[in-house]
Amino acid sequence: MISVIIVEDDPIFRDMLLDMLPKAIVKTNLLATCATIRQAKEAIEKQQPQLILLDVELPDGKGMDLLNHYDEVGTFETIFITSYDKYAIDAIKKNAADYIVKPAKQDELNVALQKVKKRLETYSILLKVEELTTYVDKLKQQNLQENKIMINTNEGAIFVKVRDIIKLESESNYTILYLENNKKIIASKTLSVFEDMLEPLNFLRVHRSFVINLTKIKNIDSESGNYLANMSDNSKVEISRRKKKEFFEKIAYNA
Repeated sequence: MISVIIVEDDPIFRDMLLDMLPKAIVKTNLLATCATIRQAKEAIEKQQPQLILLDVELPDGKGMDLLNHYDEVGTFETIFITSYDKYAIDAIKKNAADYIVKPAKQDELNVALQKVKKRLETYSILLKVEELTTYVDKLKQQNLQENKIMINTNEGAIFVKVRDIIKLESESNYTILYLENNKKIIASKTLSVFEDMLEPLNFLRVHRSFVINLTKIKNIDSESGNYLANMSDNSKVEISRRKKKEFFEKIAYNA
């Protein structure tokens, strides 16, 4: 059963959703209905829903403002239900599960809820250490990290084995590389440069400030509604809400 909050200011469309949810193929538990972003924030903090049914235009702002507020925190999925189709690209960038143009139909809601259910099932599977270990082992078997890369530092250029990199952290216009054996290098390039270089090699930017080596994940924790990747050096890196879907799918479907 998926816990849901409805964020919709129009009483007619809100009543339509209230009528459709109990009839949906995927079972849901309605936690709250909200007419404003302020109410939605209060409900999210209190209820910790798995899913938000979100309108785009609200009396005190746009639904995108709400997602921007929770860009790096919060784990809820989103289905947009709106009268406007012009925000669909923005919704995709925010990893929304689906985008429904009003008036919503029962079959459209069914399909959208099934997408959310599939995502949640994937997250649940990979929270199990034995399942995650299987996927990580498959990533290692791809042997994509055997080469070295050149790192420019203030002391000059050095070469680092890709497989020795555990994670990378943004530090202004510099990047800190955390390596095996507690080694650390400060590189004179931004994190985005390394992201482009390393992403094809089973690395992923999981947060505004971090790129991690997916083969160095020991397990994934869920704490207070947030997901954390526990790395081989025993550090923890938060997986932002915006990157959560991509993170889990890259492990589950690329392995």
